[in-house]
Amino acid sequence: MNRYNSAFYIQALDKYMKTGECAKTDSEPLYAYLLSVMNDAVIKIQVLNNDICACVFYDTMVQFINLNLNKEKYNLQKSQAEQEGMEHVMDWSIDRRRDGWQALLKQLGDAYQEFGFDHRFYRAQFGQEGKYADDKTWEKMIDDWKEAFHQKNQKQKEEEIELRKDSLEQRMRSNFKKIPEYLDKNKVEKDEFFQSWGLMNGIWNTFDFERIRKIVRIQKEFPEILKIANKMGRIAADDGQEQLSVAEGDIYKMEHASKCDILGITIGNDLNSLLPIELAHCADTELENLFVYKYLTGKLQNFRYKSEIMKPAKRLEVRPAALKGPMIVCLDTSGSMVGKPEKIAYSLMVKLLEIADRQRRDCFLIAFSVSVNPIDVRRERARLLDFFSTTACGDTDATRMLNTTFQLLLSNKDYMNADILWISDFKIPLSSPKLIRQMQEYRDASTRFYGLQIGIAENEWASFFDYIYQISYTPVRRY
Repeated sequence: MNRYNSAFYIQALDKYMKTGECAKTDSEPLYAYLLSVMNDAVIKIQVLNNDICACVFYDTMVQFINLNLNKEKYNLQKSQAEQEGMEHVMDWSIDRRRDGWQALLKQLGDAYQEFGFDHRFYRAQFGQEGKYADDKTWEKMIDDWKEAFHQKNQKQKEEEIELRKDSLEQRMRSNFKKIPEYLDKNKVEKDEFFQSWGLMNGIWNTFDFERIRKIVRIQKEFPEILKIANKMGRIAADDGQEQLSVAEGDIYKMEHASKCDILGITIGNDLNSLLPIELAHCADTELENLFVYKYLTGKLQNFRYKSEIMKPAKRLEVRPAALKGPMIVCLDTSGSMVGKPEKIAYSLMVKLLEIADRQRRDCFLIAFSVSVNPIDVRRERARLLDFFSTTACGDTDATRMLNTTFQLLLSNKDYMNADILWISDFKIPLSSPKLIRQMQEYRDASTRFYGLQIGIAENEWASFFDYIYQISYTPVRRY
């Protein structure tokens, strides 16, 4: 895997945000620029001493990283034919090399001379009779071609970063000044800012901020929203491959085993109190299989002792760590959700996005009525904001929504630990027995199904969920 992938930059950024530490320099263009910004003394003081500036800095740099990586990916896709051509040229036959080396060298010389490709050297080598077919020289030429191709891409990355960096730094420094001043002047709470800023895609303007802030403030009217969000934001034990945990239970403790303590004979699989006949079966090679069968079925003959007493027991054991899965929100957009229900739902979505960002978890929105409209919330924030401008309409059918949810769970093995939340008035007809069975199968595999029922209605789905929260409200009367 390429060292300089998205995860590499984000990891370096995360470390800087926690400790203020980073490397001094690097030769890779994007990482070198990221380090230059993080090592800027003025920026470091603001970022490490002000959590508002820290949030602005982090989101701005993540946006810049993704922008440059997407541009790099696009450039590599454009040059895919050339990369395939390198491998194709490697397999040229002797006759093809003899006929084509001059045209190939001219092409490479024109494109890569400034990036260190010495076409004159190869022209001299191939110009000598018989040398143009030499495998070792031919392979070295292609290796030099690949290196020059890499150098060209590096220079292109440097030029694109240079083109964008002044605008980025100017916007970031402006935000460091304007945003804290605005929050202080308008008495905006930090949690309101963090949630609202998360939807602004790194671009500050007071109009959009206040528009989103109105959605966030609904949480004060309905505090259940935060309870539900925190439940969805469970923190799984994902700090490593394994973890130590305390196992608790009960054990039988035999203080002594004198003959006078024996009350009788029972059956079980306690190897410490076997009858002699069972010990003989264990030692006999021909009867060993019978002993194993009786052990597995709990039918070994054991002494029963008077001094058996139940004692609480604790021990440390190593268990596999459970990874966080994504949050999958299935939002009912049928006509019965118009008004206050959809505003409550939007406020909860904003809070869940803030939690997803903080926990580095995927978050998906499946908006459904009869059709479905999936949104990858963390990567499509502008689309989510546009969604908040739509109006609920239509009837409700959970069939396509459930199929979309199950397809998402199957797309990644780590998604089995997902938290799934339905937001609805639950005026939804039950789906087919097949889909209901699938829900139960996923629950058995550590997927959690939660519900938020907005309004009072009969709910036929309650037994299929781990928990369903309720929010009641007074509908606006229209005359």
